[in-house]
Amino acid sequence: MHVTPEPGLGDTVGRWRLEELIGEGGMGRVYRAVDSNGQVAAMKIVKAELASDKVFRKRFDREAKVAQRVDHPHVVPVIETGELDGIPYLVQVFITGGSLEDRIKREHKLPLDETVRICTAVASGLDALHGEGLIHRDVKPANILLDDQGTPYIADFGLAKDRDASILTKAGQALGSMDYMSPEQIRGEDVSAQSDVYALGCVMFECLSGRPPFADKQGMRILWAHLQEEPPDPLAERDDVPPDVGWALRQALAKEPDGRPPTATAYAGMVRIAAGGRAG
Repeated sequence: MHVTPEPGLGDTVGRWRLEELIGEGGMGRVYRAVDSNGQVAAMKIVKAELASDKVFRKRFDREAKVAQRVDHPHVVPVIETGELDGIPYLVQVFITGGSLEDRIKREHKLPLDETVRICTAVASGLDALHGEGLIHRDVKPANILLDDQGTPYIADFGLAKDRDASILTKAGQALGSMDYMSPEQIRGEDVSAQSDVYALGCVMFECLSGRPPFADKQGMRILWAHLQEEPPDPLAERDDVPPDVGWALRQALAKEPDGRPPTATAYAGMVRIAAGGRAG
């Protein structure tokens, strides 16, 4: 079967020239792109071998629609979408400060004030998604981008699920990243806003402890731990954080969805109050 060559470095897609490969995932590659006016953007291009797959194509088209219909200060804005020789692409505002994952790798553990601020901002963005009937399903540090002022933005809707859309995965198929997957995702069950709350809890755990809840496990044992084991104390190596923060943080990590806070913002509020009302 003939596969259309996908664009690469130096190529022009629409009004954009691909200048640098900045990321790659299962669905596509992300480039830093520049137009003739010098505007810089991030362009996500579906991999050529997937562009002709109806299921993957629907998922990408849905990602574009998701990003376009959610207008929120902590969700990465979309500039345009399009298609080149049957290969779809999406152009987003370029966030220059790297990802939360990058920052955690540099600093290992984040200050409490900063963690509360990021939690509050990301939670508000997630609630905006949930308000549109959308579940992100892949909340993790790599999908939280930071600008030069440290403002966080939720990115990468490649796994986003629209509650009103047709099911685009096989029954029982789990999608997500192992370190941040809710038990119901692992079991291949229906996901909800509380699934993203669980993932946000894992991210906040990592911000304060330097690693996700079950980082001491490997492979499938991570999934088993999400299903069966209680998370460790995220503050075991922090004497500068009130103990109540550890309790509040773990409220998102209940094994069953109805045991978690009802919204991401409610969860962030619990963490903020436990932190002594620090800025968020």
